[in-house]
Amino acid sequence: MHIVLLARKTLYTQPGGDTVQVEETASALLRCGHEASIVLAGDALPRKANVLHGFNLGRPADLLPYFRSFKGKKILSSIYVDYSLADQQRFPVLYSLVGKHGLEYVKTIARALNGSDRFPGAQYMAVGQKSQVRTLLRLTDLLITSSKSEKERIQDDFGSLSCRVKTVPLGIGASFLEPYEEAKERKGLLLLGRLEWLKNQKTIITWATANNWPLTVVGDANTNQRKYYDDCLAQAGPTVTFLPYTAGDELKQLLRTHHTLLIPSHFETFSLVGWEAAAQGMQVLYNDVADMNETLAPVGIPIQIEDKASAVTAITAALNGNKEQKKSHDLLESRSWDTVILALLEAYA
Repeated sequence: MHIVLLARKTLYTQPGGDTVQVEETASALLRCGHEASIVLAGDALPRKANVLHGFNLGRPADLLPYFRSFKGKKILSSIYVDYSLADQQRFPVLYSLVGKHGLEYVKTIARALNGSDRFPGAQYMAVGQKSQVRTLLRLTDLLITSSKSEKERIQDDFGSLSCRVKTVPLGIGASFLEPYEEAKERKGLLLLGRLEWLKNQKTIITWATANNWPLTVVGDANTNQRKYYDDCLAQAGPTVTFLPYTAGDELKQLLRTHHTLLIPSHFETFSLVGWEAAAQGMQVLYNDVADMNETLAPVGIPIQIEDKASAVTAITAALNGNKEQKKSHDLLESRSWDTVILALLEAYA
């Protein structure tokens, strides 16, 4: 088979969890003897492709031109992020006026106008976000979600689904599953991810400064949320260290020397980094929100970020050595990309 992996235009200029997902899927397909091409929105598809695998249901303007014209099988990995909690804080008045889908429409157009993303097209401008997502779902042969709660959220937002649905969790990269030398001592909190409202790093930076927690914040600013990044810097005290986006061996070194990974996001569809951190021996604490309360339960400990007192108590206890490991080698091996790709190949057939 020749599978095309269709992703957002900014997949590499603003890397995120979907960047890892797309690249690892392509690599696993190649190891299985199939052809795999990564195509960014706006670029042409290879002529001989017989499976189109798109990513990001929330970006219908990127995917619809391809899903309308492609003659082969059409697969969609939803990665359906709910920005509503973050947007209610970021744009409270606008959110109250236009709601969740209306605000996604506004943000899509704003990104096109400031040059950070491609123009969504006249039809998108005319009918809006929600209508375009419903059209995309009707053109999809198989929808892949990373959790059952993700499927339920999509149905709640867009109604019953005419396409088939398959739940396939994300995989852990092979290099994260290799044996490694344990550090003599692990220290401090670690935050990983692009700095933006959705990821909620500023809350933890403020708490770390007030409680003298050693905290390392790894990630670049969101191009369209530079003020949030600047606010994070302004909130940081002397115990907080900032590092740019990091991957590969440098990332693994951070995971092997820090004590606790904290995922305070208002929302994550899967948070693959939590599994990667667990595979490197870290304790994982995550905000108890959908879909993380399903996908990270096997390897992490939920905390209520909205309840400051209890969250601060839990984080302090973690840093003071109250370390609870919720992982096993067999569990982690079952989530390798080479295992996950077998489920995807069933979907492609």
